[in-house]
Amino acid sequence: MSKKGKYEVQKFTGIPVEADADGKYQLKVDQNGDAKLHTWRTGKHTKGKYQGPGQLMLTENNLTVVILAAEPMAFKDRHSETPLQRFLTTKVDDDVLQQGLAELK
Repeated sequence: MSKKGKYEVQKFTGIPVEADADGKYQLKVDQNGDAKLHTWRTGKHTKGKYQGPGQLMLTENNLTVVILAAEPMAFKDRHSETPLQRFLTTKVDDDVLQQGLAELK
């Protein structure tokens, strides 16, 4: 691929979230109470800008995810991860971010 078609690719690790009765985001957990870590990447058509851990993003399946970590990814390796749709300007509360970061370790 020509240089012109290349774009910067970042890999993001996050956990899906859901809104509780108060409209605040909480980590989505399975029946055992465990939150599952997943990875996504920026794509050519990803909208918005990454601002930092705790920010929410929307996947291509319209799943809302809290971003816990970001790292650069080689352009040639991009097909190993699913692209995300857009970054949201919303962030989760600090306690939810800390729960997620504890899962990351």
